[in-house]
Amino acid sequence: MRKLTATLCLTFALVLHSHSVISEEYKTINTREGVTISFIKNTPSKHIRAAAILLAGGNGDIGIDVENETVGSRNFLVRTRSLFSKNGFLTLTPDLPSDMDSLKNDRGNIYYLTDLSFLVKQIREQTGKPIWLVGTSRGSIAVSYHAAALNIQGIVLTSTVTTGKHDTVFSGYLEKIKVPTLIVHHEDDECPASPARYAKEIMHALNNSPRKIILSFREGESGDGRHCGPISPHGFLGIEDKVIGTMSDWMFKAIRKKQSYQVGPKSIWKNKTEGKWAKRRKIFDLP
Repeated sequence: MRKLTATLCLTFALVLHSHSVISEEYKTINTREGVTISFIKNTPSKHIRAAAILLAGGNGDIGIDVENETVGSRNFLVRTRSLFSKNGFLTLTPDLPSDMDSLKNDRGNIYYLTDLSFLVKQIREQTGKPIWLVGTSRGSIAVSYHAAALNIQGIVLTSTVTTGKHDTVFSGYLEKIKVPTLIVHHEDDECPASPARYAKEIMHALNNSPRKIILSFREGESGDGRHCGPISPHGFLGIEDKVIGTMSDWMFKAIRKKQSYQVGPKSIWKNKTEGKWAKRRKIFDLP
């Protein structure tokens, strides 16, 4: 317990340090008629290198209170949002749409796609940099359903749900995704819905993604005993800074051959050069 407490304090300290170099806003926008969605917006203090929409797992409810500027989730992507911005990402971390009580087994909803498209529009109004759709656990299912229909330039799937009685990442449209893809797993993830061994099957299903890689991590902390919870290897406990840093490096490299030449909802992306990327797998042994 003492070791776990120390790890949580370190993670909190990292987030506090990140907050000192970024701005954070709690916002609500209208999406569909009579429907709103709230999100946390984190902006780097210096220049924006890319943007990311961070989709939490579980039922999608992260408990955003815009008035009091608080969030009630310790989900991996929620608690590391500042680390993304520390690395140069403008991030939006959304809550549930106002007309939904849960996204569990309902992430393929066409109305949810509309909500996500408004988040993309929010980013496009500020920057023409590449946008990544990032999901963790069940949030990765939403990525598989909607990435192909959105104006984004890359996707990331972390601790992805691949088995179980409900929707999995294979319920979506992985074969339609035509952007660079990063698959991230912890080798000690004991959540029965997201075994690391299925990462290769995700890779195989992404047959139209031009660049794809699996990043596997070891070490970190065992957490609170909830194998599918965020305070565990499923949520990369104790190695958050390393994971986000490694992810960010690959994401920037994956789209460095692309440039935008218009800011706004009609941004156009152009390949400067055509290049072939070999499929490869990295394992990070951390001290």
